[in-house]
Formats: sequence, C-alpha cells, structure tokens
Amino acid sequence: MANNVTNYVAWRLARFVFLLFALITIIFFLFRVMPGDPTALLLTGNFSEEARQAMLENFGLDKPLHEQYFIFIVNIFQGEFGRSYFYKEPVLDVIIPRMVNTLLIMIPALSLVMINAYITGSYLGWNKGTLRERIGTYLPLSLRAMPHFVLGLFLLMIFSYWLNWFPIGGMGPIGGRELNLIETITSPTFYKYAALPFATALFHYIGDPLLLMRSNIISERNKDYIELLELKGLSPRKVREHAARNSLLPLLTWLTPMVGVAFGGQILIEVVFSWPGIGRALVLAAQRQDFPIAQAAFFIIAFLVLLTNLIVDLAYGYFDPRITYGES
Repeated sequence: MANNVTNYVAWRLARFVFLLFALITIIFFLFRVMPGDPTALLLTGNFSEEARQAMLENFGLDKPLHEQYFIFIVNIFQGEFGRSYFYKEPVLDVIIPRMVNTLLIMIPALSLVMINAYITGSYLGWNKGTLRERIGTYLPLSLRAMPHFVLGLFLLMIFSYWLNWFPIGGMGPIGGRELNLIETITSPTFYKYAALPFATALFHYIGDPLLLMRSNIISERNKDYIELLELKGLSPRKVREHAARNSLLPLLTWLTPMVGVAFGGQILIEVVFSWPGIGRALVLAAQRQDFPIAQAAFFIIAFLVLLTNLIVDLAYGYFDPRITYGES
C-alpha cells in the first residue's frame, strides 16, 4: 500500500511538472504572436529608429525567438520574470504586492463559500421540500445568475452612491502611504475599502457549492448506512454530519476549477472597484503590451490553479477512506 501511494504521488508530481512546462511554453508564444510593438507606448516622436533598436536590445527582444524562449525558461525556473516595460522595475516587485491584494479578497471569500456550502448545503439537503429549503436554494441561485460586474455595480450604486457607506473604489485614500501586509490587515480603513469587492465575490460564488452540497446530501440520505445510523439511535444532527462528510469529496473536486474561475472573476471585480490586484494589473499589462507583467500574471494564476488541483488530488484519500491507490 505504501508503495502504491508513493507511486501515485510521484506520478502526480511528474504530471504537475509536465503541465507546468506546457503552461510556460503556451504563455511565451501567446504573447509573442500578439500584434503590436511593445515599444510603441514607450517611445515618442523624438526617438529615432536607433533608440528603438536600443530599447529592444535592452529588453532582450532583438534576439531570435528560440533564444528568447530558452532564456525565458531558464529565468522562470530561477524565479526571474525580467523587467516591466512600463514600470521599468523588476516584474516580481510589481506583481507580488498585487497578488497579495487579490488573495486578501479571494481567500476569505472562497473559505466562507466552502464553509457555508458544507453547513448550509447539508442542512438544506437534509430538509428537502420545506419552505426554508426552497428559500435557501432560490436566493443563492438568484445571486449566481448575476454577472460579476452587474452585481458589483449594483452594490456600488446602493452602498456607495445612495447610502454613502463605503468608498467607490481603490484600496485606500488617494495620496495615502503604502502599507505593508501587517499594517494593511490591521487597518480599519482597509476593511472599509475591501467590503464591497469581498461581498461581490462572496455573493457571486456562494450558490454553486451550496447547491452541489445540497444535491450530495439528498443522494446520500437514501443510502443504507444512513438508515443503520438512525436505527442505532444517533440524533438527526449526528446522522447529517456523517452524510455531510461522505458528501465532501465532490465539493473538493469543485474547488479545483473554481479557483481558476475565481481568478477570472477577480479581473472583473478589480476593474469595477479599481482594486489594485493581479487581475487589474493583467488588464493594464495587456493594454500597454507589457509582456513581462502579463506573462508573470498568467503564470502565477495558472500555477496556483495547478497547485490547487495537485493538493486536492492528494487529499482525496484523507477525506474518503474508500479511495485506494492501486497499481496501474
């Protein structure tokens, strides 16, 4: 059994590395086939062709494509993404703070979505057919039907323009000094600015896992072990907890694609609320043809999706003892 587990983990890690390599290749060529010249936004009419060539050489864009690809691969595995064409700074110095800003919204929102799905979804599934179940199903489904930007604009209209409870965008007052991570998460001002982007992400994603958990509980409720637990005299709450644990695996499976979908949704949310996250940085980089920023943003997002997939796959056996790793 131990050998089977080791072989499975080794196979999953090998597949992870292969997918990572394929991802790097796609990202490199994707931005090289885009039309336009990245120097067009940086040069004015006073610059000569020699100045343009010097800038291309400075950024390494004068080399043949295969040499650029090899340098790109080596740099990626060294954690080096080059320098931004627009900011004139190392890419990681630009991207990492914005990635942190995105995760400050995404991680709490997805965590609450999963917790709510586990608790509320199992409750609704266990009480199928009641008025509470119908209301608890209808409300999240209605919120899920609204696109990110519509829901965000709706919240802005009510709580920022009409009630004036929250700021209309950004992450802090204009002209305020930049805070480090500890100062940010301990600042009341941060939560005031983050409230509406967080609520938009939470309300939009709350429906899918809740309905999935509800359906899983409904299918589990008619199984033999549920009847056996009831005959043993366990309380309905304890029986529901057993059913909820056995329904958890599809919820974990949902988490893998949802991380990618959430990053895509964050782009719209960050644009609506002018939140300085990686999604907004990606949009601006595409507009400015800032290849290093766009490549790094795509890579980090896709890497986190692949990493989540790997972690969920390896966690299956822990959450469901019925899973075994047999020899292929």
